[in-house]
Amino acid sequence: MKHIISFFIFFSSILSTSVAQERVVKVDFESGSFVNSPSVPYDKPFLVEGEVLQNVEYVEVAIFPTESETELHRYSWNRYDQNQTETFSIKVPAVLKSNSKYDFKVITYKRLMPTQKEKLRKNLKDRVRFYLENNYKFDGKRVSVEKPKHVYRGLEKLIDKALEYQVSKNGLKYSAPSNLVLNELENDRDFKFRKFLSRKKTTMRDSIANKLIEKKVNHLTDLVMSEVNQFLNSDLVQQYRTVKVEAVPTDKERFSLPVNAGMYAWNKSTTIDNASVNNTNFTPGVGFTIPFAAKTTLAQKAKLFDSFGYSMGVLFDPVRDASGTEFVTPGVDIPVYTGFGVRLFKVVRFNVGGLILAEDGIQDFQKITFLPTAGLALELNLWMGVKK
Repeated sequence: MKHIISFFIFFSSILSTSVAQERVVKVDFESGSFVNSPSVPYDKPFLVEGEVLQNVEYVEVAIFPTESETELHRYSWNRYDQNQTETFSIKVPAVLKSNSKYDFKVITYKRLMPTQKEKLRKNLKDRVRFYLENNYKFDGKRVSVEKPKHVYRGLEKLIDKALEYQVSKNGLKYSAPSNLVLNELENDRDFKFRKFLSRKKTTMRDSIANKLIEKKVNHLTDLVMSEVNQFLNSDLVQQYRTVKVEAVPTDKERFSLPVNAGMYAWNKSTTIDNASVNNTNFTPGVGFTIPFAAKTTLAQKAKLFDSFGYSMGVLFDPVRDASGTEFVTPGVDIPVYTGFGVRLFKVVRFNVGGLILAEDGIQDFQKITFLPTAGLALELNLWMGVKK
């Protein structure tokens, strides 16, 4: 029992040490570089830190593949009111690939003053109104909106473009234009005032149509603005300065063999005096794991585990049933286990599989049995001396 307790104490200390260590990468805004790190980790979190003015309220780190505009990840730092420091720190989780290069865009933000916010609101409202006015048509007979879905998508792009440099410190997002706006545009494919307008004189018809367009445009403009006002009324910050650190390599992954040592549970039954008797125990063992070539989608998304693999190994002691009979793997004279497992917290391997057993001294492979086992082991990568 003592060696089991000692193993788990050692295992806990290794786990806490591996989790606590995080590399710090310093941003130099003047040179546009990471000053203290030629590379960044791929298999563990790291911190991006830098110096900023006290009036910088928000910082983002966006990550792209080198020479690509496709954003992969984005993380942020949000200053609290009581925080008066002149540094920021953003944690980047273990999401990068080994032996790769990435571009990092570090963006700083300052808070919008009330006058700036009102100017932003007015400019957006004017742009929405102008856009809608140019998409409502009067052909002399009817008022209509051509291709409502096209107009709707254009309105989406207009709003996104107008607000691309602003972020809410409150974490609010806008969802404008909504489907309600699309429904209004669909209904306006034909205003259904054709019969009404046909009774009017040409000059009067033009005047009425223009008033109808103005009324409809004002209504839709107010509707769109009502959908973005919650965002605009929040604590907004606006981009102040951006620096791009290009072609940052990740650490090279060394060719290694995951070796694990831990405890394996088993249950062996036997018959004594016509009664079935079980012997359940834990036995220490060592082995190795062959990781699957690529991570599954589940492993890529999971934070708890990150690697599936096929494991093999041996136990240090034979398996004994309740009568004291020993069982080993023929030809090896100690139990051999095999199975599949998953790695937890980067350093723990949980295996489920079986022991290949026969009674000690028996070399007849036809009498081999398969005994289920489950193990929890500390896993370390044994470097084979070759870099990929």
